[in-house]
Amino acid sequence: MTPLPIPRSEIEKLLQEPLTIGERESVLGFTIDSETSKDLDDALWIEPNQAGVVISVHIADVTALVPIKSQLEEQALLRVETRYLASGNKPMFPRELSEDKLSLLEDQPRWTVTLRITLDESANIKQTQLLSTHLTSIKRFSYESADHTLKDPSQPLFQVLRYCELWAQKLAWKRQNRGAFGQSTIGGVTLDEEGKLVEPPLYHSQQIIQEFMVLANTAVARLAEEHRLPILYRNHTASAIAPESKLLIETLTTLGMPELVRQKLQSWLNPAIYSPAVIGHFALCVPAYTHFTSPIRRVADYINHRILKAIFVEGKPSPYDGKELDAIAQYINEKKQEVKEKRNEHFKEQRLVKTVNLLSQQDTIPTLSDKEFSQILKDSLKFAKLDKLVSEAKQRLENRTLKPSDLYYLVFGDYQNSDNKTVIKDELLNSLEEQPALSTQILQIASSISQTTVDYIEKKTASGKFAFWTVFEEKTIINPSIATNKQTAKHQANRYWLQGKLEDNLHDPAKIDEKNLEDHVTKATVIETPSVVTEEELDVSNLPPEAINNPIAYLHTTLQRLKLKNPVYVYEQMDTQWHCCCQVQWLDNTLIETEALGQTKKEGKTQASLKAMIALENYIIEDIEN
Repeated sequence: MTPLPIPRSEIEKLLQEPLTIGERESVLGFTIDSETSKDLDDALWIEPNQAGVVISVHIADVTALVPIKSQLEEQALLRVETRYLASGNKPMFPRELSEDKLSLLEDQPRWTVTLRITLDESANIKQTQLLSTHLTSIKRFSYESADHTLKDPSQPLFQVLRYCELWAQKLAWKRQNRGAFGQSTIGGVTLDEEGKLVEPPLYHSQQIIQEFMVLANTAVARLAEEHRLPILYRNHTASAIAPESKLLIETLTTLGMPELVRQKLQSWLNPAIYSPAVIGHFALCVPAYTHFTSPIRRVADYINHRILKAIFVEGKPSPYDGKELDAIAQYINEKKQEVKEKRNEHFKEQRLVKTVNLLSQQDTIPTLSDKEFSQILKDSLKFAKLDKLVSEAKQRLENRTLKPSDLYYLVFGDYQNSDNKTVIKDELLNSLEEQPALSTQILQIASSISQTTVDYIEKKTASGKFAFWTVFEEKTIINPSIATNKQTAKHQANRYWLQGKLEDNLHDPAKIDEKNLEDHVTKATVIETPSVVTEEELDVSNLPPEAINNPIAYLHTTLQRLKLKNPVYVYEQMDTQWHCCCQVQWLDNTLIETEALGQTKKEGKTQASLKAMIALENYIIEDIEN
């Protein structure tokens, strides 16, 4: 249903409404928002004390100006929320209200609702008060100007912002320690409060706002739940196959790559919904959560203001009965899903148009950033072959700048010209020979995207070596991979499978001959021994000095911080030297494997650990973007 135009007379009446202070308490506060924001619906203040802190979140008192059951309210209910577009926004309330009369503009008196939240020194909520207040914002910060103030002690609000930053960090640590993954950065991937991938914050002050808004919404939900009040709770649940939160975080940390994280979270998480019933919020790991801090922009917040103000400030019953709240919640959920689907379709069309244009302009392809090249590689698979990208992909393969997700697209994509596929195959196999674990990573990505599993047929030769056939997409390789080390044999089997995929030379698993294994090995001589280890010059520019000075201890410490197992070291004496293989594992998989030679065991272990730290920095810790 399309919202109808609101009569001008109704808007004019509200614009002329005088803001009388009455019995409202006068409060201090300032706003922090993006440079272009005009609808400022929340402000902050902080008062540390010996027992902890009192954080005040002042929110525009929209319901004091917008009459209940009015046409303004009805139109807001139909719109559900303000929509932000590249060309501007479509506000939930008319601009004269949302960007002026209701907005908490600097030096302008405004009616507000204040949440006064008392925290102890461990950031536990001790008390939540809901107050009818009156605010004249003392400063309108942009994120950039707030960050500038945080670095300049001469600025008037420097100390206040520093307190805000300190308590925002405490709140974030507390949330993460209890197992929450929403509103966090995990393995270089940033998630919003519901576990959706978002761009990482550019400014410290963004984190202040995020933490204080999550705190305010949590405190309100807890207050309502304690009084058994039906409001529009924001519930978030996991699917039946989702692991418990700590294992989920460990998995996301090891995946690292946005495409894999997105695939996993889509299968593990249900969409968040509004409901008068309390279910809890899985991503934030709290028993009750709601939306309260944005009544100018979200109708759910506006409805919650109506209810909680009536009960806690005015001493009246809720203005909405159970049936009305159920109907409102259902409508909001359906409308948000409809908008999401339309937005996704719009962005998909935009990306595909951009990809078509780039493919027609071959000269511009080499100028693309790593992120842009990854995106065009991914989008090309949806409507075209990869031939136009082969030349640049080969160059980036030679430079070793492609990510595992890029390599997945090159293996599983389509080529019109078989020669182009051969070019990619030859250079890709060179890369996989240098970095054996990459083959396993590529198949892990394929497994996650196709929602299937990578299986193995495992045997041992008479001499005790490990023999592996990789089975994926119901196809396998004829010849097994054989090596003295189990994980080496598995990585190599995965490389053989990828080679078979590129050469269209995969077979039915039933056709392999497991009985004649030793004869087959003698003929094929597919035995990997660590006879030669190339000791290339290592790039340690991204590592801290302590990692370079003591790589073994630093690797152990880093893996503990990431909640991964300690590395596994395998040694073998080779003439006068020691060969050391270092494996970083997660569950039953080896994510990273490095090898090095040394005159002593310790020297080989040190060098292999240093290589593992470099690989870990590139694979897990760095901020990988899709």
